[in-house]
Amino acid sequence: MAKYIAPIMKKQNSGSIINMASVVGSVAISNTVIYSSTKSAIIQLTRELALGLGSFNIRVNSISPGRIESPLGDEQANMLGLARIFDDVFIEASCLKRVGQAEEVANTVVFLASDLCPFMTGADLVIDGGTMIM
Repeated sequence: MAKYIAPIMKKQNSGSIINMASVVGSVAISNTVIYSSTKSAIIQLTRELALGLGSFNIRVNSISPGRIESPLGDEQANMLGLARIFDDVFIEASCLKRVGQAEEVANTVVFLASDLCPFMTGADLVIDGGTMIM
């Protein structure tokens, strides 16, 4: 997507690209090698794009959510028979002792897309209720 939007943003000499990564792009979790590798790649792509597009006043950042309550995530956990275990593990491992809400991620997207952070680029914002520090 960045490949196609960057030329438009270059012409207007401004823009904000927001990539979706995951906390598993920064930490190792068993049985997630393919998913976590792609999320790590997104975090690095964010940095590379920030470096290449910064001179055009284009900011590029990523968001790395932890466990976020969502219909798709809940459905997948239920299909695997892990719904309650999944939430219990993430709740126990979180400073805030709860799973996140989709609106909390959406609010971060709005912040990054706005003019409230004009000097932020190449950053990966972790939204995990403090799971990564536990």
